[in-house]
Amino acid sequence: MPLSRRSLIAAFSGIAAGSLSAPGAVLALEALGTEEAPLTSQATEWIEPPGAEEAKPVQRALRIAMLMPPDESPFLAAARIVANGLAAPNAAGRQVEILLIESATPSGGIDAALEAALASGADITVGPIERDAVELLARRTTLPIPVLALNVPDNVDFQSVPQNLSMLSISTEREAEWIAKAAVEALPPLTNNGTRPKAAIVAGDAQWQTRIRDAFERVLVHAQIDFEVVAFAPEFLDDIQTKFEPTLSADEAAQFDEELREALAKATTPQQRKLITKRIHSERRARVTQSEPPFQTVLLALSAQEAALVRNRFPRGTRVWATSAVNPGDPASSSAATTLAYDLDGTVFPECPIVVELNAKAFEERFSASMPYSTSAKRLFALGVDARAAALAWAQGQSFEDMVGCTGKLSFNRAQSPIVDRIPQTVVVQDGMLLEIPRDLASRTVLPKVELPKPEAAPEEAKPIEMPAVKEDIGEARREGVKGLVLEDDGMEFEPTPMLPPQPKAAPALAAEPAASGFGIAH
Repeated sequence: MPLSRRSLIAAFSGIAAGSLSAPGAVLALEALGTEEAPLTSQATEWIEPPGAEEAKPVQRALRIAMLMPPDESPFLAAARIVANGLAAPNAAGRQVEILLIESATPSGGIDAALEAALASGADITVGPIERDAVELLARRTTLPIPVLALNVPDNVDFQSVPQNLSMLSISTEREAEWIAKAAVEALPPLTNNGTRPKAAIVAGDAQWQTRIRDAFERVLVHAQIDFEVVAFAPEFLDDIQTKFEPTLSADEAAQFDEELREALAKATTPQQRKLITKRIHSERRARVTQSEPPFQTVLLALSAQEAALVRNRFPRGTRVWATSAVNPGDPASSSAATTLAYDLDGTVFPECPIVVELNAKAFEERFSASMPYSTSAKRLFALGVDARAAALAWAQGQSFEDMVGCTGKLSFNRAQSPIVDRIPQTVVVQDGMLLEIPRDLASRTVLPKVELPKPEAAPEEAKPIEMPAVKEDIGEARREGVKGLVLEDDGMEFEPTPMLPPQPKAAPALAAEPAASGFGIAH
């Protein structure tokens, strides 16, 4: 259900509820629902029904406080979608009280927000989603309340973060590390030429693409794989294609040159020299197409549109990997997505299962909410759903392993790591479709052809009612095998068309008199 920023119960950190005159960070407790049926009226507490044999203590529903960015923050829209995912299971009856706690200013207020969450009686806090704010928490020695942050910072020693801090992320940088490891596993020990395999990274110059490129590089360096970074620019597509084209080795090139010289020396006519040159050049091109490409695998730090421009520039057999940024969308509902999917054929990337498995109807049936329009919004919604499940488990002191979530399989043991390990779904683009495949299948040196899912059988058409044969006697003539005519009732009722009154017949038009001329008409 969409979030409303109205009907807020406001209080300021360190001041009694209802006081609106003190400066500081504002605490906003917002019911995720309508004013007529707020969430808090359903989930605050439950009591055993009358007639119980013995009195039992009143139990309170688990309470999650989500840290929201201020109104001026560019992360506010993303946090709203996450909050919708956090509250979505409530529509299915799994009630949890959810409080939204907002910072008063973009630059600060994280400490006041945590204190407000503690004062509100929250069992655990979800957020923040901003990377800088998560890094600020990770450098603390302790926190007043357990926190499940929705990002993972850079350059932080995870062994020294507060014990009551954990982190769950769907960032493309972590996806890049995961898919780059799969690409390394798929590389052969040696090429057909007996040399070590080599990788290429094709990246744009945007900040998010630079972060993905850096993640690719870290994995390749750690695996001791030789690689080269190729800058992407639409105006240099031909140069990119030339860079990836297979070439002959020095020995092979010298062999063809020697063969051409010897053959031309024996030719006696210009026509023979022309035919010899054409034949040897044709053999040379055929050998080039069968030669080992300069790069055995390519990692793309590009968008779907950019990746579609370069994908067909790579030689056949080159493995292509990317992050979820290349997801073209749902080919079943968009012609543009279908076109991109054909251009990206053979590309392997990680994705949240909810994005590739649920269409709009299935999404609404599962969450009782309309499906977000964009793929990025779907991922944020999935992050909210999984953050809720992970937060509830951790709030009750539980660890989990391979928990099937909307963002992938999740595993978490705070005694071992503060990071919730996420294994996304592996997706391959094939024949204009997005197909889910196991990671070990995608990590083979040669990507196997995946069997396409069989289309659902169309419902059988209604068969006409069989009528018994009819005998018909007309005088002395007899016809047999006459079948009745069955008219299908389409279930629609129409008013009969009123009869139109007969129109009087118009008198025949008289022929027009000929115009005067110099010719007469004989009678």
